[in-house]
Amino acid sequence: MNPRNCSLAAVALATVAMSWNLPPACAAEQAAGGHPAAPPAPLALELNRGVCIDRQFRTIPPEPIMCFTRDDIRLIKSLGFEFVKLIVNPEPLLSDQQRLDVEKRQYVQQMVSRVVTEGLPAVVCIHPEWEFKQKILSERGEFARFLVFLQDFCEFLAARWSPGQLAVQLMTEPVTSTIPWNELQPQMWQVARRAMPGHTLILAGDQVGRIEGLVATRPVADTNVLYSFTFYDPFLFTLQGAPWLTPAWWSHLGLVPYPSSPEQIESQLPDLLSRIPAEPAAWRTTVAQHLTDYGTQRWNAQTIAARLQPLDAWNQTHGGQLRIWCAEFGCYQGTVRAEDRIRYLQDVRTALETSGIGWAYWSYNETFTLMTPDRTPFGPADRLTPDPQLLNALR
Repeated sequence: MNPRNCSLAAVALATVAMSWNLPPACAAEQAAGGHPAAPPAPLALELNRGVCIDRQFRTIPPEPIMCFTRDDIRLIKSLGFEFVKLIVNPEPLLSDQQRLDVEKRQYVQQMVSRVVTEGLPAVVCIHPEWEFKQKILSERGEFARFLVFLQDFCEFLAARWSPGQLAVQLMTEPVTSTIPWNELQPQMWQVARRAMPGHTLILAGDQVGRIEGLVATRPVADTNVLYSFTFYDPFLFTLQGAPWLTPAWWSHLGLVPYPSSPEQIESQLPDLLSRIPAEPAAWRTTVAQHLTDYGTQRWNAQTIAARLQPLDAWNQTHGGQLRIWCAEFGCYQGTVRAEDRIRYLQDVRTALETSGIGWAYWSYNETFTLMTPDRTPFGPADRLTPDPQLLNALR
């Protein structure tokens, strides 16, 4: 199996986001009312600075490359991270009756225990493959069966780990087409909350986890909830050189600078385009336009901070007490200049923390990494060297 498993936001949206012509920032709406909101209620589990382990198992037992060890968790803890986010593919855990398989669930117990026994909380993220996600979110019968699995799964987790040890993200990067997300997500929350009355639950917006999806979400009547989004803007920078994306010119894209300006892109455009094959002829024309737009948008620390403003406006329209969380952010290291990647990650982390938003960095040592360029993806912890500049950017 190809070990490159990456965020669905990266895979699905990078190929279409630029065609949406979305601005890098939206004007924040004015908050309603003139009275200051009461402080938000405390969560059962605060999730401020964490890291994701991108090991998506597709079989039970999983392939060895998709497993991690206590040494990995000990290394993560030694680096100062406060929790670990684990992704769980529901499809291999299903029984013939579409319930949580009693025998297969032991793998989930093993992976969560590896984190919790080392003294770190775990975020368990339900992370379906794209086709399975589309099926359960577009067919009411399939969704109803998924809710039965969700109840089994949450009851299983709640019986083994306390609210101080574990939180559950109910769906990574949802995207719907035929059934409104504001109809589906409340049903998921109700099922999970009945099974886990004291645990922190993490909800999300539609549109594959983008900010635009979250600000269209109706909050639920629950103070022990985080509302999550993923952040890989701007895609042209964060996913440059990604070999898994289409059109295939993505894999040739490299050395795209950050921050961006029209003058900078204009001066570098010949060199940037020289990396793109001359055939098909449309590729260089397309990439030139994307690069020009990227320069015009002037991506920098201020642009990133402004990109988060709609979240605060949305929060204020609902009373200002909602807790918002960045479920993923990162930058692919394949063809980017190391110093530009570090600066981008520092700007995103600073903007999130300035807005009071906790975060989970994507990812530990998989397609994206915390490690130095000479690392072995999915390699053992005792052969890894954490990147000191990157870690400093996340502190």
